[in-house]
Amino acid sequence: MPGPILYSTNPWFATEVAVKYRGGLHFAWVCEYFDCSTAPAGSAAALIAPSSNPKRIYDKLCEDCENEDGHSALIKGYKKKFRLLARAWNADNSISDEQCEEIVATVNSHSWKICRPVLYVIPKAGIAPGRIQSVRLPDRAAYGPELQIGDLLPNEFDVIEL
Repeated sequence: MPGPILYSTNPWFATEVAVKYRGGLHFAWVCEYFDCSTAPAGSAAALIAPSSNPKRIYDKLCEDCENEDGHSALIKGYKKKFRLLARAWNADNSISDEQCEEIVATVNSHSWKICRPVLYVIPKAGIAPGRIQSVRLPDRAAYGPELQIGDLLPNEFDVIEL
């Protein structure tokens, strides 16, 4: 049975972007288990894909950063996503041209530190149920349940670096 906590692993830069450019609003792809491999056998949560498992994401991102893996698909994906988001936010005037350029320049840099993993630990009790959205099955990595919170505030979670 899932506990009272939700977990989300992100590159450190996601937190920086939310605070510096998005008024503190964080987007989090969340899971009811830190390590989905510990979900009860036969449960839907046991069918969450490794690519959606917060512990596995944390471990992989940590390994890729420590080894400065220039071919890391995970890091390349995050950097691509940040470039796309920056341009979309600039197009809708939620960030300036200068802010867009800052985000793009940062993700194009060779710094591994911006991609180091952080874990968001989110008490469910502080989040109104309607704010926790179930991800549609076609958008999930596998059958197991995946969740999102699009408007997570800084006072609603803790950020941990293991």
